Amino acid sequence: MKHIIISLFLLGFAACGHVNFDPPEGFIELRKSHTVLRLVASDASALRVTWRENKKNGTTQFWAEIFKRELTEFKGYKLVKEEPFREKAGVIFELLAPYNNSEFHYTVAVLTNEDDVYVIELGAEKAVYDKHRKAFLDLVTTIYKDEIK
Repeated sequence: MKHIIISLFLLGFAACGHVNFDPPEGFIELRKSHTVLRLVASDASALRVTWRENKKNGTTQFWAEIFKRELTEFKGYKLVKEEPFREKAGVIFELLAPYNNSEFHYTVAVLTNEDDVYVIELGAEKAVYDKHRKAFLDLVTTIYKDEIK
């Protein structure tokens, strides 16, 4: 039951808002709406930016805990690393996920301020993950500087 409630909650995450960021080097825009930006690389790695209005008392830790629980408890991803981003402005999770009998790297940044919640995701196979991690961190930094700060 908890899984259904959290999944419905996260599906509602893309209800309103606006994202408008240039694709980092090596990625092209696949799909864009007011709340979700999907980017893809030629090696099938993907970046996604999702925006949601922050609700009253929705701290960074609150949002980060929701995503961490969804990914580790309900989807079975293995948490490798959790680190703060710019003190209390965000959290970055690095995870491993089973995918086609190989390890798949999945990294999520959750950035918040009083008005906004941004979730930035990178999914890549192990062989190309390091190549795209810099693009991911550059995008997280851009969103922080342009939207959160």
